Amino acid sequence: MIKVGIVGGTGKLGKDIIKLLSDQTDILIGAVIARKGNPFVGNDLGSLIDGLFPNILIEDNIPDSINKCDIYIDCTSAEAMMSNYDAYRLANKPVIIATTGFNAEDIERLSTLSSSIPIVICPNFSIGVFKFLKLIKLAATEFGMNSDIDIFEYHHKYKKDKPSGTAIAIAHSIKDTGLEDPINIHSVRSGNIIGEHSVMFTTNDNERIEIAHKIYSREGFSKGVIETIKWISSKQAGLYGIEDIYE
Repeated sequence: MIKVGIVGGTGKLGKDIIKLLSDQTDILIGAVIARKGNPFVGNDLGSLIDGLFPNILIEDNIPDSINKCDIYIDCTSAEAMMSNYDAYRLANKPVIIATTGFNAEDIERLSTLSSSIPIVICPNFSIGVFKFLKLIKLAATEFGMNSDIDIFEYHHKYKKDKPSGTAIAIAHSIKDTGLEDPINIHSVRSGNIIGEHSVMFTTNDNERIEIAHKIYSREGFSKGVIETIKWISSKQAGLYGIEDIYE
């Protein structure tokens, strides 16, 4: 049995993950933590999410939840995640980071933290996205040298980061093949779009190659969330990415 602490559990992603885990028998919600001053703190989780987990009270302090959790999933923001750095260090439990926007200094600090605990940075739980990144690398190797490269990403209007972490990962995958800028990223925030990413290679010979990945339901993330939780629960200290989980 794995007990999970959801940090940022009152936000959109946090609530989605809680719902995904509600029917699991070998993964339990151990605690839900929100920021101090959050109006839901002190209320039971059932009052926030469709009556689910009415016996769990929403907390505002990671250290108070240590004995209730085997791992943590951080669904907050880069700034909030880094403000909880010392709390995670003291908790000494594996951490799944499901947010983006970290700068070079943040990554360096996370690398230091990962010398004592396992950390996986997972901005997108979709298994299809991992395979999509592999296809992008192949396409960049075959077509990228003589092409204009454009990345398009579409998300719901409430998503704060722009470009998305997945779009940034796509750009890094392309650069890993030896290609450099300009790689143009175009971001759209509209409606309730769950997540769409595509890459367009436009050659000077009037040809265009496009590769796309679309999520039609948040259930598409479900298997990835569960796989990531189970995977990190048995890992040694280290800094990991989605490629380490699905290789």
